Amino acid sequence: MDRPTLDQLAQITEPQMVRRRFDEQNLVWAYVISWLFAISSLILVPFSAVWKQQRFVHGVLAIGDALLTLLIIAAISELRRARRRDSRPPRSYARLVGRNLSGWLITIVVVKFGVLTYFALTDSGGWIAWGVIFPTATIALRLLLPQRIVLNTIMLAIITVAVLAAPVGRKPKNFRGIFTALATVNISCFVAGAITSRGVRKNAIEEGVQRRTEAREQLRIRDELRFAREVQISMLPEAPPQLPWADVAGVSLPATEVGGDYYDYFVVDGRLAIVCGDVAGHGLASGITLSALRSGFTLLRDQLLDPARVLDRLQEVVTQSSRRRMMVTISVLLLDPQTHLATIASAGHPPLLHVHAGTPDLIELFAPPLGARLGASVPQRVVPFATGDIFVLHSDGIYETVNANGEEYSLDRLGRIVAACHGTAEEIRDTVLRDVEEFRGAAAQQDDVTIVVVRVV
Repeated sequence: MDRPTLDQLAQITEPQMVRRRFDEQNLVWAYVISWLFAISSLILVPFSAVWKQQRFVHGVLAIGDALLTLLIIAAISELRRARRRDSRPPRSYARLVGRNLSGWLITIVVVKFGVLTYFALTDSGGWIAWGVIFPTATIALRLLLPQRIVLNTIMLAIITVAVLAAPVGRKPKNFRGIFTALATVNISCFVAGAITSRGVRKNAIEEGVQRRTEAREQLRIRDELRFAREVQISMLPEAPPQLPWADVAGVSLPATEVGGDYYDYFVVDGRLAIVCGDVAGHGLASGITLSALRSGFTLLRDQLLDPARVLDRLQEVVTQSSRRRMMVTISVLLLDPQTHLATIASAGHPPLLHVHAGTPDLIELFAPPLGARLGASVPQRVVPFATGDIFVLHSDGIYETVNANGEEYSLDRLGRIVAACHGTAEEIRDTVLRDVEEFRGAAAQQDDVTIVVVRVV
């Protein structure tokens, strides 16, 4: 009776669909009828037992009937509570009943019908009333055809025994006609119950098949995203390059299973080239574009001594990677330890942060992103650097982070945090990430967060 998981829904069979639907509807019916049974156990049975001669037999029947009724009430209450709230699981006895709810309901109906009929044998036709009430009540039970055959056959057998076992003085004069009438009621209720259960069974299978199809589609998408996520992680560098003149640290934290941010390192003729990009959007399409972009950088890595020229050549890669118009903002930083010159090329990417002598400076180059198809060339700028300088490449997921008051993190705050930090590149990176997280507070991460820090040593 537990709520099925997505994996369980994808594997569910038609008999399981029917059983779940039957159990859902039987819980409602059983909760109401079990309390009526409890009233009969607490009033009618003890009252009859007191006034019968065979008090021991009646007492045993009354106690057994009451205990079974209380067990069913407690189990059904637990199962209903577990369905309403996804909190603690139902107790062991409730799980026992839930594993075969239909079987337990058939048992309680048969036992209750037999006991009440037995106690009413000496009444003036009291057992006849039960012979009408119980079969009618079972119409609301959702049972498979074999189960319903068993239930109605047993009730018909109890009616037959009651007709034969009724005391001579209390036996109706027209007992054959009464038996025929009760048998007709029983058969009519069997047909009505079978028809209603068949309709519920048909609807359960139709809805179950639809839910199973949807679950399998969700699992397929989940597996594809998981695979795309693994591919994307494999595209990111496992560790920064170990260079005697540069301390490097970077990280990318996607907001979804497959993020749209990308960064990488390339060492070309003793120079360090760092790439940081952001595909518009998230998901599988952005992951495919990033994969094509990374392949392009890998093929053109020897030409990264001219970053702007490489980005111009990658325009076509981005354009052809998807039928949809995908746009990529990207920035390349090339550091030359011999000339102490930094070459920055950017296609619509956020400003690069350069901290020199403790003063933050934002280097912004205005150009459309790759894939915009505007025919504009990628701009490039050369700036000098010295020992102790810090360069930070980042995505807009950092400075556009919004807190609970609707305030943005801002580039100015990023510059102040980096300028105030005098540790390693990894410590600077982690300090920025902690500050962004504290600024965001309890709000969910809305965009990918990528940062690459280079400290010249």
